[in-house]
Amino acid sequence: MEIGQTAMAIQAVRALLPQITSLVYDGYDKGRFMKSDDALRAELGRRCEMLARHAEKLQTDAHTAEYKSARKVLSSIIDTLHIFQREIQFSISGSNVSSHSGIGKLKSKAIKKLVKHDSETLQSMVDCTRLVNAVAEKFVSVNEDVLIGLISEWNQSITRCRNRFLERNMFIDGLTKR
Repeated sequence: MEIGQTAMAIQAVRALLPQITSLVYDGYDKGRFMKSDDALRAELGRRCEMLARHAEKLQTDAHTAEYKSARKVLSSIIDTLHIFQREIQFSISGSNVSSHSGIGKLKSKAIKKLVKHDSETLQSMVDCTRLVNAVAEKFVSVNEDVLIGLISEWNQSITRCRNRFLERNMFIDGLTKR
Protein backbone atom coordinates (compact mmCIF):
# COMPACT_ATOMS: atom_id res chain seq x y z
CA MET A 1 0.00 0.00 0.00
CA GLU A 2 1.39 3.37 -0.98
CA ILE A 3 1.57 6.33 1.38
CA GLY A 4 -1.27 8.11 -0.45
CA GLN A 5 -3.50 5.06 -0.21
CA THR A 6 -2.67 4.66 3.46
CA ALA A 7 -3.56 8.30 4.13
CA MET A 8 -6.86 7.84 2.29
CA ALA A 9 -7.59 4.69 4.31
CA ILE A 10 -6.89 6.52 7.56
CA GLN A 11 -9.18 9.39 6.52
CA ALA A 12 -11.90 6.87 5.66
CA VAL A 13 -11.62 5.27 9.09
CA ARG A 14 -11.73 8.70 10.73
CA ALA A 15 -14.86 9.56 8.75
CA LEU A 16 -16.56 6.26 9.62
CA LEU A 17 -15.61 6.14 13.31
CA PRO A 18 -18.32 8.57 14.50
CA GLN A 19 -20.92 6.65 12.48
CA ILE A 20 -19.76 3.29 13.81
CA THR A 21 -19.61 4.68 17.33
CA SER A 22 -23.16 6.05 17.16
CA LEU A 23 -24.42 2.79 15.63
CA VAL A 24 -22.71 0.70 18.27
CA TYR A 25 -23.86 2.83 21.21
CA ASP A 26 -27.34 3.74 20.01
CA GLY A 27 -28.85 0.78 21.81
CA TYR A 28 -27.27 1.44 25.19
CA ASP A 29 -29.38 4.57 25.66
CA LYS A 30 -32.53 2.95 24.32
CA GLY A 31 -32.38 -0.15 26.51
CA ARG A 32 -31.19 -2.48 23.78
CA PHE A 33 -28.00 -3.48 25.59
CA MET A 34 -27.76 -6.89 23.91
CA LYS A 35 -27.75 -5.52 20.34
CA SER A 36 -25.26 -2.77 21.16
CA ASP A 37 -23.02 -5.19 23.02
CA ASP A 38 -23.10 -7.62 20.10
CA ALA A 39 -22.34 -4.83 17.62
CA LEU A 40 -19.36 -3.63 19.64
CA ARG A 41 -18.00 -7.14 20.03
CA ALA A 42 -18.48 -7.86 16.32
CA GLU A 43 -16.60 -4.68 15.38
CA LEU A 44 -13.73 -5.44 17.77
CA GLY A 45 -13.55 -9.01 16.47
CA ARG A 46 -13.49 -7.77 12.88
CA ARG A 47 -10.67 -5.39 13.69
CA CYS A 48 -8.72 -8.17 15.41
CA GLU A 49 -9.02 -10.25 12.26
CA MET A 50 -7.88 -7.31 10.16
CA LEU A 51 -4.84 -6.78 12.40
CA ALA A 52 -4.02 -10.49 12.25
CA ARG A 53 -4.03 -10.30 8.45
CA HIS A 54 -1.65 -7.33 8.61
CA ALA A 55 0.63 -9.35 10.89
CA GLU A 56 0.51 -12.34 8.53
CA LYS A 57 1.51 -10.12 5.60
CA LEU A 58 4.37 -8.62 7.60
CA GLN A 59 5.41 -12.10 8.68
CA THR A 60 5.62 -13.17 5.03
CA ASP A 61 7.66 -10.06 4.24
CA ALA A 62 9.96 -10.78 7.20
CA HIS A 63 10.44 -14.33 5.97
CA THR A 64 11.32 -13.07 2.49
CA ALA A 65 13.81 -10.59 3.97
CA GLU A 66 15.21 -13.35 6.21
CA TYR A 67 14.33 -11.45 9.39
CA LYS A 68 13.99 -14.47 11.67
CA SER A 69 13.54 -12.52 14.92
CA ALA A 70 10.89 -10.25 13.41
CA ARG A 71 9.08 -13.32 12.08
CA LYS A 72 8.96 -14.83 15.59
CA VAL A 73 7.64 -11.62 17.15
CA LEU A 74 4.96 -11.37 14.45
CA SER A 75 3.98 -14.99 15.08
CA SER A 76 3.48 -14.10 18.73
CA ILE A 77 1.34 -11.11 17.75
CA ILE A 78 -0.86 -13.32 15.56
CA ASP A 79 -1.37 -15.67 18.52
CA THR A 80 -2.17 -12.70 20.78
CA LEU A 81 -4.75 -11.39 18.31
CA HIS A 82 -6.44 -14.79 18.07
CA ILE A 83 -6.55 -14.99 21.88
CA PHE A 84 -8.04 -11.48 21.95
CA GLN A 85 -10.72 -12.58 19.47
CA ARG A 86 -11.67 -15.46 21.78
CA GLU A 87 -11.74 -13.10 24.77
CA ILE A 88 -14.11 -10.84 22.85
CA GLN A 89 -16.26 -13.78 21.85
CA PHE A 90 -16.51 -15.42 25.26
CA SER A 91 -16.30 -12.57 27.78
CA ILE A 92 -19.26 -11.29 29.77
CA SER A 93 -21.86 -10.08 27.33
CA GLY A 94 -25.41 -9.00 26.94
CA SER A 95 -26.37 -12.03 24.87
CA ASN A 96 -29.44 -14.00 25.79
CA VAL A 97 -27.33 -17.09 26.48
CA SER A 98 -25.24 -15.28 29.08
CA SER A 99 -25.70 -16.44 32.64
CA HIS A 100 -24.39 -13.14 33.95
CA SER A 101 -27.05 -11.78 36.28
CA GLY A 102 -25.86 -8.16 36.13
CA ILE A 103 -26.70 -7.64 32.46
CA GLY A 104 -29.52 -5.19 31.94
CA LYS A 105 -29.32 -3.85 35.50
CA LEU A 106 -26.82 -1.07 34.84
CA LYS A 107 -27.85 2.38 35.98
CA SER A 108 -27.78 5.33 33.61
CA LYS A 109 -24.53 6.68 35.06
CA ALA A 110 -22.84 3.27 34.71
CA ILE A 111 -24.08 2.96 31.14
CA LYS A 112 -22.57 6.35 30.28
CA LYS A 113 -19.24 5.23 31.73
CA LEU A 114 -19.45 1.96 29.79
CA VAL A 115 -20.23 3.80 26.55
CA LYS A 116 -17.23 6.10 27.08
CA HIS A 117 -15.01 3.15 27.95
CA ASP A 118 -16.17 1.16 24.90
CA SER A 119 -15.60 4.18 22.68
CA GLU A 120 -12.04 4.45 23.98
CA THR A 121 -11.53 0.71 23.40
CA LEU A 122 -12.71 1.05 19.82
CA GLN A 123 -10.46 4.08 19.33
CA SER A 124 -7.48 2.12 20.67
CA MET A 125 -8.15 -0.55 18.02
CA VAL A 126 -8.06 2.19 15.39
CA ASP A 127 -4.74 3.35 16.86
CA CYS A 128 -3.42 -0.23 16.58
CA THR A 129 -4.35 -0.17 12.90
CA ARG A 130 -2.48 3.10 12.41
CA LEU A 131 0.59 1.64 14.09
CA VAL A 132 0.64 -1.46 11.90
CA ASN A 133 0.26 0.73 8.81
CA ALA A 134 3.29 2.73 9.97
CA VAL A 135 5.24 -0.50 10.48
CA ALA A 136 4.30 -1.67 6.98
CA GLU A 137 5.38 1.64 5.44
CA LYS A 138 8.77 1.57 7.16
CA PHE A 139 9.39 -2.15 6.62
CA VAL A 140 11.52 -1.81 3.48
CA SER A 141 13.55 1.17 4.70
CA VAL A 142 14.74 -0.01 8.14
CA ASN A 143 16.94 -2.80 9.44
CA GLU A 144 15.63 -5.71 11.48
CA ASP A 145 16.46 -4.20 14.88
CA VAL A 146 14.49 -1.03 14.14
CA LEU A 147 11.68 -3.13 12.68
CA ILE A 148 11.50 -5.24 15.84
CA GLY A 149 11.24 -2.03 17.88
CA LEU A 150 8.32 -0.85 15.75
CA ILE A 151 6.63 -4.25 15.94
CA SER A 152 7.12 -4.32 19.72
CA GLU A 153 5.46 -0.90 20.01
CA TRP A 154 2.52 -2.26 17.99
CA ASN A 155 2.39 -5.36 20.19
CA GLN A 156 2.27 -3.18 23.31
CA SER A 157 -0.60 -1.20 21.78
CA ILE A 158 -2.52 -4.44 21.19
CA THR A 159 -1.90 -5.50 24.79
CA ARG A 160 -3.21 -2.13 26.07
CA CYS A 161 -6.32 -2.56 23.95
CA ARG A 162 -6.83 -6.10 25.23
CA ASN A 163 -6.54 -4.95 28.82
CA ARG A 164 -8.92 -2.07 28.17
CA PHE A 165 -11.49 -4.49 26.75
CA LEU A 166 -11.14 -6.78 29.76
CA GLU A 167 -11.74 -3.78 32.06
CA ARG A 168 -15.24 -3.48 30.61
CA ASN A 169 -16.21 -6.60 32.54
CA MET A 170 -15.64 -4.60 35.72
CA PHE A 171 -18.03 -1.93 34.43
CA ILE A 172 -20.66 -4.54 33.73
CA ASP A 173 -20.08 -6.10 37.16
CA GLY A 174 -20.11 -2.65 38.80
CA LEU A 175 -16.67 -3.20 40.35
CA THR A 176 -14.98 -0.02 39.17
CA LYS A 177 -15.53 3.65 39.93
CA ARG A 178 -13.87 5.20 36.86
